[in-house]
Amino acid sequence: MHPTRQPRSATGAIVVSVVGFVVCATFAASPGSPFQPVLPRGAEPSGPFTWLARTVGFDDLAGNWLIAAGVLSTAVAVVGFLLVLRAASAGRISLRSVVVMAVLFHLAILMLPLLFSRDVYSYSFYGRIAGVYHQNPYVHTPVEFAGDPLWPFVGPKWVDTPAVYGPLFTTLSGGIARVAATPVDQVVAYRLIACLASLGTLALIILTVARVRPSRTTYAAVAFGLNPVVLFLTVASGHNDLLVAASVIAAVALLTSDRELPAIAVLSLGSLVKATAVFPLVLVIVWCVARRPKGERLRTFATHAGLALVIGLAFAAPYLQVHDPSLGMVELAGHEGWLAPSVFVRKVVDFFSFDTMGWLARVAFALVLVVCVIELARTVAARARAGDAIEELGAAIGWSLVLLLLLGPVLLPWYVVWALPVIWLLPRAPRVTLVTAGAAVALAQWSTEPLRYPDAFGVDLWLGHWIVTPLMLALVVWSLIDLRGRIVHHLPLEGPDPIAEEAGQR
Repeated sequence: MHPTRQPRSATGAIVVSVVGFVVCATFAASPGSPFQPVLPRGAEPSGPFTWLARTVGFDDLAGNWLIAAGVLSTAVAVVGFLLVLRAASAGRISLRSVVVMAVLFHLAILMLPLLFSRDVYSYSFYGRIAGVYHQNPYVHTPVEFAGDPLWPFVGPKWVDTPAVYGPLFTTLSGGIARVAATPVDQVVAYRLIACLASLGTLALIILTVARVRPSRTTYAAVAFGLNPVVLFLTVASGHNDLLVAASVIAAVALLTSDRELPAIAVLSLGSLVKATAVFPLVLVIVWCVARRPKGERLRTFATHAGLALVIGLAFAAPYLQVHDPSLGMVELAGHEGWLAPSVFVRKVVDFFSFDTMGWLARVAFALVLVVCVIELARTVAARARAGDAIEELGAAIGWSLVLLLLLGPVLLPWYVVWALPVIWLLPRAPRVTLVTAGAAVALAQWSTEPLRYPDAFGVDLWLGHWIVTPLMLALVVWSLIDLRGRIVHHLPLEGPDPIAEEAGQR
């Protein structure tokens, strides 16, 4: 077989994936699409996808027909992705094809308007508080600057909420605010950063997997680079979670070359974008300390943890104060999302306890998460001392991020991207959980603005509460059982190689 020729089954999967992307992008770019949040003047839908939407009549849809079109377009995109992922698993698609598709899809995303989230406006506003008004965004909130041009676009939940992002990202946002004068310019800046971070992450994934587990390279590239959650719900919305994903795979890449301190530095920077990266950072420090002889462990801990502390203090120093010394972490701990499994369990417990005991669910989920991370750290330490390969650490990082995704009090689609860079190291249960979670939350995002599209948002809520969240709960139970078995029976945290030799690698 010629190495660049695709078998018929793979060609069919590619066609469905391309069609799914085009259909979803066309619906997203349609004037009045429920995928769009409130947009500033000058950021309205335009370009080839908007022309195509008008040509096929998407802009004429309303009511139930609009909802149906949104559901169908999302479903086709998700199905296309899953078919290509399956083809990659079976080795029936070349890496070259995947890379070309991923790059073209990312470039096409930049032709779409802002999608699915107003978070980019909060990023921008906190940046303006720091960079334009020279105030501390961990103390002052957007409502205090209601005359700002961004004020009409900030989500209602965030108008009186201080910053909950890391000080490095706040500093970056302040710099963007000083050079991007208008809301449109700011939206473009964050989306461009997200796109570059996504493509950079994809490149690091390919280079790392090709060196460590070559037969998994195409699978890993598809799982991240062609994933609708990455493309439509993270890049198109300009989310900073892609910077966290980049720090995770960069650290793994550095560790495979035995460059420990640079890996610590990269994860420290990632945790200063979002606290999510703290779990991987802790596991890496544990690994580095445990693999040293006993007499060197204290010094290793001092150098590695000390480096992380110095980097953290360097970026946090301009924002430290007594009003909120946690820099938004206490505020963030009080947040709760409607898709999180813990919220579903809380509501069930509240129903049977007459609204008196539901709080126990959140406490229980938090305790399970803490116990799991402690057990992962203990396992990582034991396997580092035993001389296991660095891939066990990478798998532990993936496990921690999957569990944080599903056991945390907030589950948002863009959180899926945290663990995707290391999905190729995960065994079946967390790997399937991660893929299913991404597909499910993508299918549950049909409306961004509840006041503009109440019917579509109602479908979102119903599907999320009664189908997606129970499914997530079942998946997290499956993953927890699998993890417990691996720890108790001293089985590898990394999954066995389930992926056939790739068509383009021969």
